Amino acid sequence: MEHASGEPSAGLIERARSGDPRAFDELARQVERPLYRHALRILGQDVDAEDVVQDALFSAWRSLASFEGTSFRAWIFRIATNRALDRLRSRRRRPELPLDPPSDESQESGWAEPAAPGPDLVQIAADREALGVVEEAIASLPAEQRAALLLRDVEGFAYEEIATITMTEMGTVKSRIHRGRLAVRNALVARGWRGPAG
Repeated sequence: MEHASGEPSAGLIERARSGDPRAFDELARQVERPLYRHALRILGQDVDAEDVVQDALFSAWRSLASFEGTSFRAWIFRIATNRALDRLRSRRRRPELPLDPPSDESQESGWAEPAAPGPDLVQIAADREALGVVEEAIASLPAEQRAALLLRDVEGFAYEEIATITMTEMGTVKSRIHRGRLAVRNALVARGWRGPAG
């Protein structure tokens, strides 16, 4: 059984932790599709995304007995996000997309979420024409920025969870999400998007 937040039930996690393969299969079934969508958005390639998900699930199965966190969903997303970013780094086919954050990012630990950050990805997704522009804009973001933005605006993780998943300081997480949202919004404005119709 799955909670409204997408978090599998504690009982199912406990059964899987004790070595029940059917319980782990159920856990994998619950997280596989969201993990695949997340990996695909980071990597942009179907085969790579499938490999990342399978690798993340295998790794989770091997180390599940030692899982002591409060969120299985955050834990498995952390594994998959790290695998996807590792795969991007190993590709090194697109050097025009820097994988390291700009040096000034580390100085922004005092950054706060703006009062009106603009339309989030869920709002934009209601506009089919804008959705293609958003996907293009997200694909062009630096990898860590893209991962943070997807974890927040698509997967709905809290900033604290994203900091844990990406093993990054909170200020850097907020900065990456802010910069990612600005880039997406700028891409939409450049294409003449005025906001959801109606």
